[in-house]
Amino acid sequence: MKAMFQKTGFQKAALGLGTALLLSGFASQASAITNVPVLQDSDVMKIVDAAKKSMDANHTKGCIAVADADGQLLFMQRQEGSAPDCLESAEGKVRTAARFQETTNTFYKMLNQNKLVMVAVPGLAPLPGGEPIRHNGVVIGSVAVSTPDGDLDLKVVADALAAIK
Repeated sequence: MKAMFQKTGFQKAALGLGTALLLSGFASQASAITNVPVLQDSDVMKIVDAAKKSMDANHTKGCIAVADADGQLLFMQRQEGSAPDCLESAEGKVRTAARFQETTNTFYKMLNQNKLVMVAVPGLAPLPGGEPIRHNGVVIGSVAVSTPDGDLDLKVVADALAAIK
């Protein structure tokens, strides 16, 4: 019975070779791992604070949203006294900017040029006020605001982005 569980020289060599190949495969895959920048909590708060200051300076209230590169919310707030529907608008804009990696104002302009296909794209919010956040050309998140004035949304978002540049 003891001989049945002993490995032959060939079996030992094959096991050693298999283990070496397996480990070398992991090593080559490990070297393919890259670091991707992400928004830090401190960056999010800088963006939010700048957006609030800009809204205050422009005597308006609204909703602010910040998302990661996938469009998942990291921060969302409806300021006291703002319109109740601004939450859905800001959320739609922030997801659009991240997922399509484009300013939402681009889609708004397309819609104004009667390119009505924009309204058929699932999850697209063709309204001004959503911007992707880029680091070295890579989208790492997005920011959006929603106030009663789309032109003001563009200014507030620009002010918010300037806080982390």
